[in-house]
This record gives sequence, C-alpha cells and structure tokens, in this order.
Amino acid sequence: MLNSYQEAINYIHSLPKFHRTNSLDRIKSALKCLNNPQNDYPTIHVTGTNGKGSTCNYLSNLLEADGLRVGMFTSPFIKVFNERIQISHEMISNDDLLSLTNEIVLKKGSIELSEFEFVTCLGFLYFRNRVDVAIIEVGIGAAHDKTNVINPDVSIITSIEMDHEQLIGPTLQDIAIEKSGIIKENTPLVTGLLPDSVRNIILNRANQLNSDIFEYNHELKIKNLVIDDFKIHFEFKDVKIECAGIEKTSAINALVAIQAFICFEKKYNREYDLEKIVKNIDSRQILARLQVVQKNPLIILDGAHNLAAIDNLINSLITNEPNKDIIVLYAGMKDKDRSDILEFMSNNTKEIFVTTLDMPRAAKEEDYDLSKYSNISYVEDYLQYLDMNKKKLMSNQILLVTGSFYLVSELETYFV
Repeated sequence: MLNSYQEAINYIHSLPKFHRTNSLDRIKSALKCLNNPQNDYPTIHVTGTNGKGSTCNYLSNLLEADGLRVGMFTSPFIKVFNERIQISHEMISNDDLLSLTNEIVLKKGSIELSEFEFVTCLGFLYFRNRVDVAIIEVGIGAAHDKTNVINPDVSIITSIEMDHEQLIGPTLQDIAIEKSGIIKENTPLVTGLLPDSVRNIILNRANQLNSDIFEYNHELKIKNLVIDDFKIHFEFKDVKIECAGIEKTSAINALVAIQAFICFEKKYNREYDLEKIVKNIDSRQILARLQVVQKNPLIILDGAHNLAAIDNLINSLITNEPNKDIIVLYAGMKDKDRSDILEFMSNNTKEIFVTTLDMPRAAKEEDYDLSKYSNISYVEDYLQYLDMNKKKLMSNQILLVTGSFYLVSELETYFV
C-alpha cells in the first residue's frame, strides 16, 4: 500500500521504461483485471510525429465548448506529472492519483507493467464514470503503442516525419506503417499533411478498413490564411477561425481538430453551431508550444525536438520576424539525431548555445562535435547563462529555448 502522492509517483517512475517485446498482452491483461475501463466511454485516438499535443488541446477546447466533459491523456508533462491526465483541463488530483495507483497495484497482481503501460491504465481508469469522451494521445507510433487497446470513434494522424527511428523506423515508410495502426475499421480518419512518399500507405490502409478519410490539402482545405502579430487567421467551411501562433502547421492542427470534432458530433447525431464553437478553439492554450514568456525583447519556449519541428519553428520565426536575429538555447537527447538539427540551426540562426540536463538521456558536451561550427558553443549551466545574458538581449534579437520538453519544463518556472 502506497501512503502518499509522492510514494505513488516514485513507484510509477521506478517501473521499467520498456519491455523487450512490442506485445500488448500485458496491458490488455491488466485492463481486464480493472474490468476494461477504456470501453466505458467514447474515445478519440491521436498519433503523429509533431502536433499531437496542440491538436489534442484544440479538440478538447471544442468539445468542452459543446458542453462535454472531456478526458485528455497526453505526454510529456511540463510542470507536474498530473498534467498527463486531465478532465476538461483540470488535472487529476493527488488524492485520486494515489487511490487509483493503489487500486491498479492491487488488482493487476503479478502482471509486470512498464511505466507507460501503468500510466495508461491510470488514465483509462480515472476517466471511467467521469467523462463524456476521452482524447487519447499515443506515446510512440500507434500499432504497438500501449494505448492501442481502444476502439475509437475518430482516429487522427497529425503528421508523419522522422523521429524515434530506433523504435519505429528506421525509414519514413516504417514509421508510416506503424502510425497506420491507429486506423480502425469503419472509423473516420483525419490527417494533417501527409508526405507524398508515404501517403499511399495511409490511404491504402484506410481503404482496406473502410475508413472515411479527411486529409489536409485534399478533403480539408484552409482558405485565406493570414499570420500576423502571433495570430493565425483562416477560413474553413466559410467559418472564420483564429488561434495563437506563427506557424502554418498550427492552422493545420486546428483544422484537423475541427474536422475530428465534426466527425465525433456526427457519430452521435449531436447538433452544434460551428461558428460559435470555433470561437473557443484557443480558450485554453498549451504550455511549451511557441510559448512567449517575454515580448520585448522576444523570448520563446518551444518543445520542438526533431528536425521537422525545429525547421518549421525557425523558418516561421524568420518569416514573421525577418529583421531579428535568432539566438538559440538548445538541449538534445542522446537518442535523437542531433547532427542534422545543429547543421540546420547553424545555417539559419545567429548563434546557438548548446547545454545539457541532469538526466541520463540528455546529451552531454562529449556527445556533440561543435568544432566545425563557428556560431555554436557549449554552456554547462544554462541557468547561469540566462542570468548573465537575458538582460543583454537587444530588441532586434529573439531568444529561442528549444530541443527538449525537459529543458522547457525546467525554464518555464524560471520565466513564469
């Protein structure tokens, strides 16, 4: 018996990160011991290399605006673990987390769960009898992800890019095949922009399963896109939509969320006023996604951690702030391909300061080859760097903190 919230958190973090196989048997057995709570409410399943968190947040805002109690299971957390399990943007309480952790430990018996399997069970169990619908974000991939034990009413693929190649790759085709595992029979699929090289993998799987597909740039189109002063304006189905941001991908994520909302409402024959509902798409914003913590000079926190996301982020800043130099504070993980990211940042920003984090996964100074770059240097203590340099920022400069949600989570409290 765990006696406190902290004991529960320590227990969860003590569990193995991965099992040796991709089997879903363990989590299925554990959920059976809990009477399969994941089957007690409607679900929407979300995968994608980038854009999952933003899309989940937009979709939750829309469903909440229509009067529904919405569960949201996401990762990683920025400030506290409880962020991963929310109902209508309220985190699971410490008391509920403790009691449900004890319930799972008791009922699962000798079944050995990984950390993510346990947390998935925790989310499913918490949502039972508490929500009208739950938005479930995958951990990694889809087909073999531990969340892939649900029968969703809508499936979403936000994007397909290179990331987690060592687990679901190594090729983009491998990643697409893995993510296509989110598609279910007779269940609508909503997607963001699909790369031409893997588009047919998704379309063929959807056709095999008789899944209606709503794909950006095909069935889904953005009209009259305008990005100005960190605001995005566009039209969809003759309805005007506004959300915060500078990246076109933010508009695409919002569009995907709106179409998923429409699919869900149609499934349950619910009436809605789209023009009224979309006014709430940005009612709650998400941390660490283009988070402006200071306006002048501009300081931005963003958890972008793969080349596609960082490329999109920096190019969007260049387009929207063409007269400003970008200075980057970056921390990467050992299991990420950092060389292409450094090459891109070196060619497209003024100066980069690489740092590290106090965690085993974090890349250290010896993991980087910075000697070939004239504008990249290493700083051991990023807090000291910020203390010394934050006030030296000029109005024609932007400080971008990126590369890892872990770095951003550390600094979110520093700035806010």
